[in-house]
Amino acid sequence: MTHQQIKTVIDEINKYLNKQLWMDFEIIEYSKYVLRIIGSLDISAMPNIEITFKDVFFASAVFEWQTDTSQQVLFLIEGSEARELNMKFRVEQGYHLIRFKAEDYPDNFGCIFGVKEILFKKL
Repeated sequence: MTHQQIKTVIDEINKYLNKQLWMDFEIIEYSKYVLRIIGSLDISAMPNIEITFKDVFFASAVFEWQTDTSQQVLFLIEGSEARELNMKFRVEQGYHLIRFKAEDYPDNFGCIFGVKEILFKKL
């Protein structure tokens, strides 16, 4: 995916999340460089959304987290922060760095993923 395509999907996800009261997320599967995350208002119930990262280079995350949907939840990391993370994790060219803002964690924590593609579907 191009930089702009990634931004478009992230914007779509954020627009959906901003309409929710809150959202809890959970990493449910990682296999063959594909990572699946579900989001729901109640993790014990049926999920509301699924976010899939394809061609995952790395992940730095907790397995479950909550978000404050009154704020932006998902970010494409760019600029000097992206360069710093690229050097730290030795991210190969062509990967995009994506951060979830996790509630009750410092702003610079986030769940960070280095991926080539992101997919989003409402369940």
